[in-house]
Amino acid sequence: MRCWGHITVILLTVVVDEAQPSFHCHHMTPASNPHQRMVSVAVWSGERGWGLDVDACQCQSLLHNTLRCGGMEDSGLVREGWKLPDPTATPPQSPATSPTGGITLNVLNQRTGVTIFHKIFPLLQYWAHWADLKWHLERVAPGRIVVMTVAVSGTTGLRDTAHLLAQLGSLFALHLTPTTHWTWIFIKGGRTISETTILRGYTTHFAHLILPLLQLPMPATSDKDQQVQQEQRWQYCAAHAAMGGLCDEYDPDPMPVPTPPAVAHQSAIASVPVVVTAGSRNQYIYHTLTTLLTTPGAQQNNIMVILGDAPQSTTQLLHLFNISFTRLNVHGNNNNELFHYYRNVFQFVAHKFSNAPAVIFLDEDVEVSPDFFSYMSQTLWLLLKDPSIYCINAYSATGFYGTAYDPRTIVRARVQVEWGYALTLTFIKEAIRMWPSKTSEVDTLFYDEWLYMHVSNGRECVFPEVSRTLHFGIGVNTQAWFTELYFLSKPLVKQSHISLDNVCTLLLEHWKEHFSRSIKQAIPLTGNPCGTNFVPHVNTSTNFVFYYNMLKMPDGQPNYTNFFFAAKCLNAWGSSPQGLHERVLTVRVSKLATLYLVGAPYSPYGYLLPPYIRPWDHDSITEEDEDIILTKIRELEMGKYEIKNQDVTSDYLTSILFVN
Repeated sequence: MRCWGHITVILLTVVVDEAQPSFHCHHMTPASNPHQRMVSVAVWSGERGWGLDVDACQCQSLLHNTLRCGGMEDSGLVREGWKLPDPTATPPQSPATSPTGGITLNVLNQRTGVTIFHKIFPLLQYWAHWADLKWHLERVAPGRIVVMTVAVSGTTGLRDTAHLLAQLGSLFALHLTPTTHWTWIFIKGGRTISETTILRGYTTHFAHLILPLLQLPMPATSDKDQQVQQEQRWQYCAAHAAMGGLCDEYDPDPMPVPTPPAVAHQSAIASVPVVVTAGSRNQYIYHTLTTLLTTPGAQQNNIMVILGDAPQSTTQLLHLFNISFTRLNVHGNNNNELFHYYRNVFQFVAHKFSNAPAVIFLDEDVEVSPDFFSYMSQTLWLLLKDPSIYCINAYSATGFYGTAYDPRTIVRARVQVEWGYALTLTFIKEAIRMWPSKTSEVDTLFYDEWLYMHVSNGRECVFPEVSRTLHFGIGVNTQAWFTELYFLSKPLVKQSHISLDNVCTLLLEHWKEHFSRSIKQAIPLTGNPCGTNFVPHVNTSTNFVFYYNMLKMPDGQPNYTNFFFAAKCLNAWGSSPQGLHERVLTVRVSKLATLYLVGAPYSPYGYLLPPYIRPWDHDSITEEDEDIILTKIRELEMGKYEIKNQDVTSDYLTSILFVN
């Protein structure tokens, strides 16, 4: 049984003025511990913003046994929040320092009361950000003091995270309306201290309470060899939260990380450096490094972190891990900064690892599969053997839930480097020579897209049907809907030591032969690709082919309009022409059925079109088929878009909370 110390609640209410209430020491202080340390917590939520104040408390008078909080020298522990400017003010007020609405997550150190994590999740948006809130909440260690509020508005996109909040003890989370204002203070893994809500209206509401702090000492170790490292660990955790098992005092991650087992082709990756590009998001970095270091085949001495704009919290974490790292100078803002940062990364790698056969790259917000190094060890040789291949991606360009089934299958296609990839030093040096030192407004500032457009020169990448990495982070370039639809919907291989099928067939000449034979022997499909039962149900392994009309545009480039419609009908990648081999997309539509989407006559494989079949053309379909397509694509892209609890009332909520 976990013990949280003496947590005594004296207040669970809404206070509508900002005056600090008066408390008596004997109400809060157990007789057995007259020196119990306490803090005063005040939190408010409203349409004008949010706020959190934490002050140290002390007994003002032993005679009258009263408690005084705030107003003392050095009593202020936390001052977080912001208030939107008054639109009626004359002259206009200056803009708020943080005008973004959403749900705020603040984590306080349970021993000191200071803030050790703060982030606002923009849950005004329906898509993706709920997953980031859930990810961080799950990594808050048991025993932490958690303060959550709604700032302006922020429950529309709460979605599945509401169930996690309910599991953690929230009474209101499953019933919050889109216009709710809400505050919640609780002990992670323990109990609710205060929870307040106003379902509708514009009233700013406050919650005030006195909270005893934990008196238990930090964890200790009896192992003298690990004592220094463990002390550094808990010192780090005293200042940082949402770090997962690193800071879990009851079930901590082992440190140092145990050496994982080798993979069957360990020699293929023995001299291949693994470069992790990182910055200020230490919660993400910890998760990435722990999954990386515990993956079979990992060699800690091969891993190097290259930092850009990184604070001390990141470097301290890397020292704790005993991971090699270096800093690079960065300039600019957002994507401009990132574009030049990756140029510097490539330059550093070319100098530092000039004799390496290849280099594996990961970002700070990429989780690797247990099969990551096994996959790389079986495919890296293709980079050196086949000059028509420029990268090995561990991330699946085309494998989503419903289109990814067989972890043994790998394919090749035209695609950019993605999350978790390998390049040769030859390609890296080629990219450096072409990389612009200055960029114009018309240039792409996404380095991976730039490599694809300007350096790959028609070469392809190898990638698995089922992804060996998961891009879980939310950052500068997050487009919430796109992130959820294409990044968070990737199945990740959970097994290790998977033997890949027919790796040799990825060599270009073998691949062309294999591809031609597979398409030639496939069963042609006709009709509406969004139609019901477009792909027949099969009981044995079967290939199908669907020919769509693809012609040249005036600039000589292929017209992908028909491809986009057909691919989206099949819940496949259809937002760009990436992922295609010679204008053909391979889609695994079920465990036993594979479908080839062939652009005819433009594709080199268009000659396989049977003379009795006319390529499908969206411009020639009936209005009825157009309605079917629009309905199907809307369902696939938007899902069951639903705003819950719009009609919840105070009476309804009261009946739920106080039912006999």
